[in-house]
Amino acid sequence: MNTITHYSDEIINAFVDGELAAAERRELLAAAAESDRLRQRICEAVQLKELVRGAYPARSPEGLVKGRSGRRGARMRHAAAAAVAVLAVSVALLLPRPEPGQRLADGALSPVLPLSTGEEAGETTRVVFHVSSADPAAARELLDQVELVLREYAAGNRPLKVEVIANNEGLRLLQQGRSPVAERIRRLDQRYQNLLFAACGNTLERLRRETGEQIRILPQAVIVQSGVSFVARRQQEGWAYIKV
Repeated sequence: MNTITHYSDEIINAFVDGELAAAERRELLAAAAESDRLRQRICEAVQLKELVRGAYPARSPEGLVKGRSGRRGARMRHAAAAAVAVLAVSVALLLPRPEPGQRLADGALSPVLPLSTGEEAGETTRVVFHVSSADPAAARELLDQVELVLREYAAGNRPLKVEVIANNEGLRLLQQGRSPVAERIRRLDQRYQNLLFAACGNTLERLRRETGEQIRILPQAVIVQSGVSFVARRQQEGWAYIKV
């Protein structure tokens, strides 16, 4: 059955409002793992709900309307980003585990998690985020997703562990004196005890050999021997993997 037409707007709205039973929620998330369009519909439903929630009277003074409209737009963007981040984790929790050593065509490990991981039994959800780009926009997107997932799980009092591994050019995210998000990393590390940042030691060594750089890592991060091996081990241990 076509995933897009099978789930009505009523079902999707019930999902957004938290009104679906656990089995129905899992079924919808499993379908979303196979359909970009269904994930888009869920995010659009979140945006619409935020729009309705933030609606203001049409006769408000012009300046007030403009100011409130800007804040409402920011809240809508925030809600949509939260939906994408949390949905990405939820979908990752439902995808099948790859064969040992399986990789995508570009060499990246497949973002999957075994079906045995479940929040219903009170188990801790474990997610590893992977960044390999020095693009400041990618860094901000990464931390947006990390913070939103941490916030959502904390609000629901659900156990969660998050790790962020940076390798290749993504190492710049954790480099002292160069990271565009150093202060934000410091705040996140201070606020969330269940968050860990890790830098790839192989990348550090390669840069030292090739460029002579002696890179210092932010004090909030640890150094692991290999970023690729780190991610592979986490997947084998049942962690969800999300490449940003």
